[in-house]
Amino acid sequence: MVGPQKILPSGAEPPASDADGISSPTDAPSQALIADEATLTAAWPLFEAVPDLIAVIVDNLVSRINGAGAALIGAANPAAVAGLRFDSIFDPRAVHTLLLHWQKGADQPGIGAWYRSRIARLDGAIIEADIRIAPMTSRGALGVVARPVDSPALRVDELSTAAHATEGVKQLVTNLAHELRTPLNAIIGFSDVIAQQMFGQIGSRYRSYASDIHDSGQHLLRVINDILDYAKLDAGQMILRPEPARIDEIVRASVRLVADQAERAGVTLADLIPGDGRIVNVDVTKIKQVLVNLLINSIKFTPRGGRVGVGLNQDEDGKVAVFVADSGIGMTEAEVAEALLPFHQPKQQIEGGYVGTGLGLPIAKALISLHGGEMRIDSVPKKGTTVRFTLPTVRE
Repeated sequence: MVGPQKILPSGAEPPASDADGISSPTDAPSQALIADEATLTAAWPLFEAVPDLIAVIVDNLVSRINGAGAALIGAANPAAVAGLRFDSIFDPRAVHTLLLHWQKGADQPGIGAWYRSRIARLDGAIIEADIRIAPMTSRGALGVVARPVDSPALRVDELSTAAHATEGVKQLVTNLAHELRTPLNAIIGFSDVIAQQMFGQIGSRYRSYASDIHDSGQHLLRVINDILDYAKLDAGQMILRPEPARIDEIVRASVRLVADQAERAGVTLADLIPGDGRIVNVDVTKIKQVLVNLLINSIKFTPRGGRVGVGLNQDEDGKVAVFVADSGIGMTEAEVAEALLPFHQPKQQIEGGYVGTGLGLPIAKALISLHGGEMRIDSVPKKGTTVRFTLPTVRE
């Protein structure tokens, strides 16, 4: 069965300015199939099940390719293809024509038309294939689907199918989180009543069990709230309610919320906050959420006897800069990048028995961005980590 018959113009030449590589067009339709790298990672098993070549291209390099794609070009495994130049596998003229056609909006937004091209296998053989290009993520990565001309093509848009499946999973998780929150609040409330012996004395063992149920319920509720917050941020539905407030009071209130946890962990909380009364226009609840997340992270990853400092200063642009610095286990640059990905935790944290959703830092960074600020992480392994974020001040 022969694939689609829309044939490339034979004389199409790449623009001179792009002769050295393929990059995502800047004026192309913006309907990316997948919002971010974390969602792409979650969806990748679906792409592995597709019998055609599926690849993700970033800056003209193959970032990902499925098993079927690696086999098609003669590679032993997908890892052998990662990092290869995209235009060393596909005809550059075909790729540029596809990009230009898609950029002009001649096809439906988000999914490009099929075109006939050639694929250069690693063993030097050339095979004819039908290919299509689509914007894979909102950060400019391109998705490519290719199938040999003589293959029994599936009549399904694989990229669209996978994207819809991923959206379905995200919606299911959000719905489950909402459904769990109501009974969980009842469990937390009633276990607290029992632990406090509000309706009569109970044995010490039962009080201990009730306290454990209460603490576990609180932990699960935080996990659920993180998932719901991330879903709102990912969908662009998070609403801020800003108001003028003193940043030193917000920071000190956040420190008080984690003081008991720091004491139990044997970690010193150092107050480096000047009481100069600078005013910021922020959603106070959300900024407290950011600070509590950062403080809990620092306490969690700082050994007993360590120190967590919280302070304020002003950057050169006149913005208020808040920092949380610890003497904990620290991270490499690669681990910092991984920690900022949703649902990811650096390997050393997992091996060290530190559990969590991997959403605290991504949510914190997104909330700061919504406020018009920036968040930066500086970390050194075995020395500690400093997280800084800025917030615009209210001008007089």
